[in-house]
Amino acid sequence: MNKSFTEILEKISMHDHLTDHEASLAMKLILHGDISDEEIAAFLLGMRMKGETVVELTSFVQEMRSVAVPVEVDTKHAVDLCGTGGDKSGTFNISTTAMFIVAGAGVPVLKHGNRSVSSKSGSYDVLELLGAVPNLQKKQVEELFNKTGMAFMFAPNFHPAMKYVMPARRALKMRTFFNILGPLVNPANVKCQVIGAFNKETAKKMIQILGNLHTENAYTVNAHDGLDEVSTTSQSEIFELKTHLSGDSVTFDPISLGYEKTDHNSLLGGDAKQNAQILMNVLEGKSTKAQRDIAELNALFAIRASNITDDLEEAKEMAVRSIDSGEAGKKLDQFIKESQAIAAG
Repeated sequence: MNKSFTEILEKISMHDHLTDHEASLAMKLILHGDISDEEIAAFLLGMRMKGETVVELTSFVQEMRSVAVPVEVDTKHAVDLCGTGGDKSGTFNISTTAMFIVAGAGVPVLKHGNRSVSSKSGSYDVLELLGAVPNLQKKQVEELFNKTGMAFMFAPNFHPAMKYVMPARRALKMRTFFNILGPLVNPANVKCQVIGAFNKETAKKMIQILGNLHTENAYTVNAHDGLDEVSTTSQSEIFELKTHLSGDSVTFDPISLGYEKTDHNSLLGGDAKQNAQILMNVLEGKSTKAQRDIAELNALFAIRASNITDDLEEAKEMAVRSIDSGEAGKKLDQFIKESQAIAAG
């Protein structure tokens, strides 16, 4: 017999974990608009206070994927690189910058993103300011990817059921498990990912969820300085998924790949305009060394995750060449022009 949503709320209020069936039912009811804003807020808060399990989160991801608008393209070697957000770091848009370095290295990119939620400037905001059209629908995204080997999928266009959750998330004004789910529900169902997490525990949960969902290659990372990226200011904890899940994280030091340590202030961004300028400077070889290094470092992990190479040193060479040859900058130009043309019809 199905438990009602009220019974599920009762259960989590007692700090009892949900079964996979209960978690799926709760998410299904929410995503079909059957639950009030107040009940959704209670559910989000209750889950946060209790602590979400990998079983629960895997079920939530499966339900969200089942109602998403699918992007139907060839995903071989295609990679998504994004973070959970919520690290409150104030850095420039590192993964958005890295996206073009990765594409310039010949690796397909299917990036899933949003407007800013917790930062001054989300990936959507920066791409829009650069002149690209990030607000594309399914067929347009498929066309853009098939033409350029790159796509940006604006989350609200592919997860329309999330409209039922937004009022509760806005009212709570705090991080909820949806910060964890966002990077796990790529509409193209990519098999290669790099995901930055706001703490090590979340990075560990996310790699386990990806393992449950038949992802082929993935890294989840959390830096010791708190960044949801691979950092150049500190060491980072990195979990890796290949054909099987490696047990615990590996502590990665950027010095091992020849990167100098820097300080947090050297990575700070600002609003979308400032961040767009930093992105262009990196791709044009005009940025500071610290800005280039962290974008390049995150790009090389994405190149490695794509499985085009299984060697981090070779992935670094590909990232360096992408910038120095101008290919990364050309990919940005191509992305802007093609997205404009497709949006104009």
